[in-house]
Parts: sequence; C-alpha cells; structure tokens
Amino acid sequence: METIRMTDRWLRSISVEEGRAEFADAVVRGLRLRVSPRSKKWSVVTRIEKKQKRIPIGDAGKVGLLDARKAANEILDQATDLTADAIAAKALGQDGDASLKRLCEDYVARMKARGQPSYSEYERALARSDYSFCRFMSEKLGRAAKAAEVTPRHVSEWLRLVYDRAPSHARHCRAYLHAAFEWALEAEFDYTSSGQSVYRLSANPVSATPAGAKSTARNRVLSHKELQTLWRLLPEAAEPRTVVCIRLIMAMGGIRITEVCRSEWSWYDKNWLTLPKTKNAREHALPLTQYAVEQFRLAKALAAPETKYLFPHQTDRNQSLLVTSIGKVARRLIEDFDLEPFQMRDLRRSFKTHLLDGEYVEEREIDIWHNHGQNSDVARKHYTFAEYKALKIRVAGQIDGFLKIIGV
Repeated sequence: METIRMTDRWLRSISVEEGRAEFADAVVRGLRLRVSPRSKKWSVVTRIEKKQKRIPIGDAGKVGLLDARKAANEILDQATDLTADAIAAKALGQDGDASLKRLCEDYVARMKARGQPSYSEYERALARSDYSFCRFMSEKLGRAAKAAEVTPRHVSEWLRLVYDRAPSHARHCRAYLHAAFEWALEAEFDYTSSGQSVYRLSANPVSATPAGAKSTARNRVLSHKELQTLWRLLPEAAEPRTVVCIRLIMAMGGIRITEVCRSEWSWYDKNWLTLPKTKNAREHALPLTQYAVEQFRLAKALAAPETKYLFPHQTDRNQSLLVTSIGKVARRLIEDFDLEPFQMRDLRRSFKTHLLDGEYVEEREIDIWHNHGQNSDVARKHYTFAEYKALKIRVAGQIDGFLKIIGV
C-alpha cells in the first residue's frame, strides 16, 4: 500500500486495469482509497475496542477529497471513544446520547447556521484539536464524557493546561466553553419549547471558574524598519497564500485581520473591497491601494478551485484561513529571526500611528478608513452611510506613499 499526498487531480487520474489497489492519504491518517477497474471507494481504518476496523465513507465519484478528509477526521475523533455500532448510529442520526462531544458539535452547528464566522475557533477549542476540551475529558475519564459529568474541577484543570501553553488564549477558551454550556442550559430548560431534555444538565460548570483579568491594552508600534523586515521575511515563515494574506493586510493600511482572512471573491470588484458586514455591523467599502492590487493579483494566481474564499483553509476549502494561522506566523518570525515580540494585530495600530505622525492623513480620514469612531459623537452616531469615495481614494494613495518610503 502506497502513502500519497492526495490531490483532486491525482484522484481523477488514478486507475487500475485489473485487481485492486489501495492508497493511504498522507494528510489524514487512516483515510484509504480502494481502486478497482470499476470503482473508487473511500474508507477509514482505525482501532475500535482494541481491534482494527474499516469504516466505509462512500464512493469517490460522489464524495470528493475534501469531504472524505472531513468525514475521516470526524470518524477518527469518535473512534477513540465510541464503538463501531455507535459511530454508525451517529452517522444515521440515531445516537440520542447526551455526550459532551454532541453538546459541543451542536453548538458549533448552531453557530454555522447563524453565519457566525468564528465557529472554527470554537470548534478547534471545544472538539477538534489535540488540546480540545472533549479530548481532555476523554483522556481524563478513559471514555467519552457525558455533558452532565463535567465539573468545575475538570474545567479548571483544562484551562490550566491551556494557560501553561498560551496564557492569553485561556480566557478565550473559557468564554467558548461557557457559551456552549449556557446555550445548552437554556435549551434544556426552555419552558416555551416542547422539546425533551437532551444533555441532562443542571448547572453551567464553567461559571464557577474565574474569567481572569482582561488583557491590558497593547501599545506596541512596529518601526519603519520592522515593517520592512516583516514584509521581507514573510516567505521564510509561511506558505504562499498566508504570505499574500498578511501582505494584503499591510497593503491596506492595517485593516482588520479577520476582514482579510475571511474575505470572499465576491467582495472584490473593480479594485474595490466591499466588506458586507464589519465589526460595527455596517457595510464598509475601500479602494485597493496599488500595493494591494498586486497582492490581489498574486492571490488570484494562487487561487484554489471550488471555494468562495480568497484565502481558503489548507485542507478544507469550505473554511477560510484561520486567524490563528496568522498569529503563528508572528511567533515563528520571533523565534527564527530573533525579532522583538509583536502580534499581527499590532499592524493596525502601527499603520495608524505612522500615517498620523508622518502627516500622511488626518485622524478623521484614518478613522473612516479603519471604520472607527462611528459612535464618538452625535454626528457619527447617526452616520449617514456616506461613502466618502474621494477621501478613501486619497487615503489609499497615502498608504502607497508610506509603503514606498519605508522600502517594501
């Protein structure tokens, strides 16, 4: 059996004239493709109840590579906890359990249905990553945990592990878990609903753990030289699409990371970027700077087929590039090139500071560009949604001038 980093092109071309061949995917452990002269079928090989089991996924003509990898990951996550019969029952929607994993997955599914783009961060922290709460509880109990079995002590121990790895992330993880249990509790005791009790909860176990101190406001401003160095070293610390994503953020004068990471092809038209819904719940349109036009051209050259995202996730094109992936690039640069500590979100502050200090723009202009200050006074509070087209075009030109001056 050959192990291959499967691609869509390879999947379309692979064939055998006689007999049967089996291939293992190098990206998702356990994913197998069996190829015969008449068929190509996906399956997952894993160990369940201390025995090796093969669980079918479907025909490759109906289930694409990305969907097969996603299904394989879901099965592998369950396989450490459930029997083969339980996995099959869950696939058919017949499990009826009150497990912690189901609670977390139901909450994430609700977020997806409501169009909340942050669902991927919740999913990773609660159920998907090697350090997720579901994985922690399974290892703690030696089996799949029921939602009602979670105690404040369990939550505290998990958050301590998160805190030891990344102190600033622990507060976020607590918020994710608290929100999931709070939603489940409301569903459990909603007297206006005729639904039956599902998770068997009586209290939110996360409420007993302190939220922790809020992070202090950051004041890090990257110098001209640091911005130039960051632009130059990015290819040494990230794959090409991520490089273009970060450079596009910089080329647009430090607009929000999420606005670029999660941007869709349809948002770009005639060298304008139109954000349909921003942090203040309003549409925001910006002209692309000349530096941004070049990065957009590179993004098109690197485009992945069959995805709506300008920067799709590396293994799941139905998701956008994760914000956490951008943060990892900063940490990699700091470790590998001995740079002064910084975070990618410092770019926004850095660009605003330099553009103001260098008198490239006025404060009102950069506030409109960054979509800031809409509630600072009565006039802004009742914002007329004016496009400020000429003003924005002027700011775009000034950003280009600043980037040229610092030598990127």
